[in-house]
Amino acid sequence: MDPLFLFAAITVMLIVIISDYVKRKYHFDMDNVEFAKVQKMIYTEVGLNKNRHAIKKSTGRRKLVLLSSGDNQATVMATLRQITGLDYAAAKDIVSSAPTTVIMNISEREAILNKRALEFVGAKCEIR
Repeated sequence: MDPLFLFAAITVMLIVIISDYVKRKYHFDMDNVEFAKVQKMIYTEVGLNKNRHAIKKSTGRRKLVLLSSGDNQATVMATLRQITGLDYAAAKDIVSSAPTTVIMNISEREAILNKRALEFVGAKCEIR
């Protein structure tokens, strides 16, 4: 018997067993999942706001707002990814939907440092 087929069969059996266990124990049916609600629940749990990409921290009371990305959007996206840890698609959404909040509930010092980093690569930012 082909080892790949055996691996696929075992994987499918494990998925069926786990989904059945989750259905019985937690009353959660994977067949009737609305993925938009699950995604919203995950973003809320992680700490993202309705924009899906603004990072919430709890070190202060300031927020960093990206007003425009300037001429070099790719560099601004790369800097955003380094500052926030977001993936490429999220950074692209932030840059394309400017003005938008990037980070919320940060300290004054952290806001100034992040603002300077973004302004160095050509973005326009504001601390609120």
